[in-house]
Amino acid sequence: MYIRWIVRGHKNEEVADVTFHDAYLVESYRDDAGRPRQRTISYLGNIRQIGERFPGIERELFLLRAELILGGIAELSDADRKDVLQQLQQRVPPLTEGEVREAFEGNLRWYFRWWQDNGGTPSADEILQMIRNAAQSAGSISL
Repeated sequence: MYIRWIVRGHKNEEVADVTFHDAYLVESYRDDAGRPRQRTISYLGNIRQIGERFPGIERELFLLRAELILGGIAELSDADRKDVLQQLQQRVPPLTEGEVREAFEGNLRWYFRWWQDNGGTPSADEILQMIRNAAQSAGSISL
C-alpha cells in the first residue's frame, strides 16, 4: 500500500500561492490477465500548502483526520496503519514541541483578548482548573 498524492493549484493562481494536496490510500494488485493495476482503498483527506509550507494547525488536523479514517478501515492491520501514517508524515510532518507551545501561547493570547473585550478575565485558579479538566479528559496525569 502507498499514498497517491494529487496536487491541485488554486483557481486563481495569479493571486494565491496556494496548492491543495489530496491523499489517497492505494494498493497494487494484478488483474486476471496478470497486468499490474492500482485500486483506491480510501480517500485520506487534503491539506492546503501556502507558498512552501503547510500551516501547522492544518498539518495537525490533516494527520488526525487521516488517522481516524485509517482506524475505520477494517482490512488494515495495525502495522499497515502505522506504515501509512509514517508515509503521510514524510510529506506532512507532525507538529514539533516548539510549534505546539507557540500555538498554545497564541491561543491563550487570543482568549485573554476576547475575555478582556467581553467581560473580564478568569482568575488564575479558574485557568488552572480548565487545564486540569483538559488533562483529565485527555487521560493525562492529574495536575
